[in-house]
Amino acid sequence: MKKKFLKIISALLCFALLVSGVSVGTYAAQDEAVGDSIMKGLYNTLNVVVEGLVKSICGIYVNPKDWESIDNYDSVEIGFMTGRDTYQTSAAEENIWKLGYSKKSIVPDDVNSGKYNLGRDLLNKYAEGVYDDQCIRVAVIDDNSGEGAVVLGAIDSLGVTSTDIRTIRKAVLEYCEEQGIKVASINISATHAHSALDTQGVSTEFFRKLFGTFWCNLIGFDGTMAGLETAEMFKQHFINVSVEAIKEAFGKMEEGKLYFSAIDMSEYFKDKRDLISKEDLPETASFKFVPDSGKPATYISDITCHATSFSASNSLVGSDYIYYADEYIKNTENGNFIMIPGAVGQVSRDIEVDTTGMTEYEEKGADARALGQKVGKKIVDADYSTELSPVINVKHRELFIVPENSILTLACEIGLVNNKIFYDGLLVKEYCMATEMGYLEFGNEIALALFPGELYPEVFWDDEITGGANWDGTEWPYDNLSTAVEGVTTYAVSLTNDAIGYVLTDNNFAFMGHIIGDGIADETLSVGKHIGSYLVTEYLALIDSL
Repeated sequence: MKKKFLKIISALLCFALLVSGVSVGTYAAQDEAVGDSIMKGLYNTLNVVVEGLVKSICGIYVNPKDWESIDNYDSVEIGFMTGRDTYQTSAAEENIWKLGYSKKSIVPDDVNSGKYNLGRDLLNKYAEGVYDDQCIRVAVIDDNSGEGAVVLGAIDSLGVTSTDIRTIRKAVLEYCEEQGIKVASINISATHAHSALDTQGVSTEFFRKLFGTFWCNLIGFDGTMAGLETAEMFKQHFINVSVEAIKEAFGKMEEGKLYFSAIDMSEYFKDKRDLISKEDLPETASFKFVPDSGKPATYISDITCHATSFSASNSLVGSDYIYYADEYIKNTENGNFIMIPGAVGQVSRDIEVDTTGMTEYEEKGADARALGQKVGKKIVDADYSTELSPVINVKHRELFIVPENSILTLACEIGLVNNKIFYDGLLVKEYCMATEMGYLEFGNEIALALFPGELYPEVFWDDEITGGANWDGTEWPYDNLSTAVEGVTTYAVSLTNDAIGYVLTDNNFAFMGHIIGDGIADETLSVGKHIGSYLVTEYLALIDSL
């Protein structure tokens, strides 16, 4: 998706392409030190030029009808949840773990019709069938304290916007109110599977949206644009299925015990930039719920690895290694599984698969199958001797992000994504995105930091793990966040309750970074240079509020 996006931007902004070409040529002509300095100068200039051009386009482009003043913002109405009111320091006598699990496929019955887009490329790529499956997996967890249940779910997808997650929330809250169920927190992550159907709209009719949305916005049309009916239908479909899965999980809650294990999976993963050594890759935080009834266990695992085993040319729907990890756990002990994404950054698989004797079809999914089986085995075989006391603490913080990168604003203007945008001011308007982050703690020992973007490990674990690699020569001022709450070990979770693009350290922001080199991140699809420090600052404020 990144490469196609860069091609589109270059096609639209010819000047940016020209500068890009000059910089590459200059770099080739200089020795390494001088070339590096010139390259940085040119690319920093390119960033300023492209930002200015795109910002100008945003100024001309007519905004969607539903963009409104921040003065009209209502947190409750939009579906934001604050979490629990009380922080429990120990389990009360009546506290006991309860968990309900559900899994449902979100693949439409007519997926073979050739009308559904895969969520990997900005240019249309239509699904030609299903290789394995695409699901919503949900666990509803409670400690019987009366403070309210917590929903923790994951949708096999590249990302899900806060708008759609909050639509799911409001439907679930309405159901729970009818049933007399108290809920404190509803969280949905995207597994970041690159071979799943498009749940955001980023891979659906880019040019149709770019030109057609302008006129729709101009006349105030807020219906479905011609040619986008299937995409809208699928969006409503996966929302409806997600709501039903959560309802079902509430109905299956039963008492049991909750255990934890930190699993080293580094032998199967690597940082594609070669900046983070294997020993410094984040461990997998894995929870195991064992029902008192003797029914199958449920595993919830925070895995730091991209789901990109299928090639970019693949046209079959699948959830990558997640499906095969689930299958392994199901076949081994009839267990349930939820994968939530860790600070995936540029972390990907590191396995070799012998495809000798495989058919072309088998070879297509060989990497995903092998990795999933290895991950599943690690999860099942882990040491779950740490029993967690029945205590849940959860808190959410609402954020209003002002994009520094106007490409994101333009994506919202043309309907490439449906994130809710608000403005402040009448004549000169400043736009902001409403999003959120969260902190979810179990047993006063283990916590999950819930970030809305695609987090890089060094943002959370300190850039010492990358050797202090940076683009602008400055330092990253934040320490390791995993121990920021005294007595609690915290693990980072990406793409939860929103998908706002890449989040990495401010000092390693480099526009069109993949053109520059493997050691630099690509921030074209990002809120901007300072999103890393902004989210860390807000996270620290969130845990201080506990």
